Amino acid sequence: MTNASLFSMLMIGLFVAGTLSCFSTMRLQSLLRSYAFSSAALGGLALGLAVEESAIHLITVAGAVIVVKSFLVPSVISRMAERSHASKRLASSLRPSASWFVGGAVFAVGIYLALRSPLFVGGLEPTQMTALLPISVGVVFMGFAMMILRKDVLSQLLGFLVLENGIAAFSLSALGGIPVAIEFGVYSAVLIGAILMATLSGRVQQLFGTHDTSRLSELTD
Repeated sequence: MTNASLFSMLMIGLFVAGTLSCFSTMRLQSLLRSYAFSSAALGGLALGLAVEESAIHLITVAGAVIVVKSFLVPSVISRMAERSHASKRLASSLRPSASWFVGGAVFAVGIYLALRSPLFVGGLEPTQMTALLPISVGVVFMGFAMMILRKDVLSQLLGFLVLENGIAAFSLSALGGIPVAIEFGVYSAVLIGAILMATLSGRVQQLFGTHDTSRLSELTD
């Protein structure tokens, strides 16, 4: 096994660990740090695959992931939360201890379903990239679960971003990345979407004095 393969495996492990931490963290700054950490690991994975697969375009992708997802997006969300005086304590339907169990279970279900897909049932020879595919599906499932189980706008926003990280990892595993121009368009959309959703979170805070989305059930036509 080459050094590049070992580096990629390390980045996959850190990516999963950061995502699990996002799922179970109940404080905003810790959640943002966990998201930035998992995104940096995803960028490192793209860099490792660039060396291992001789895919030079992935170097640019790795840089874009780290700059946009590890620095710009957390910074934007943190500043918007400070301006709206959002509570640093996040709301969830689960206790922190239960979150670890549920997150692990959801992740395992995603991996199981991916392994039962035609891509693996058909006997595809395993490689570094195809091994990432079930993990990326597990991360997508965790993002969905986070959006459902969390009860505040900021956590649901981070859940969406975790889901997007899973999709980005899926593109690396299934396609070896997509053209750089499209990647930059996607990451620009992610950044703009984060700004818009953070702004929406501030408006909810101003109107209801809380980010708890259960209050939105009181809205009528």
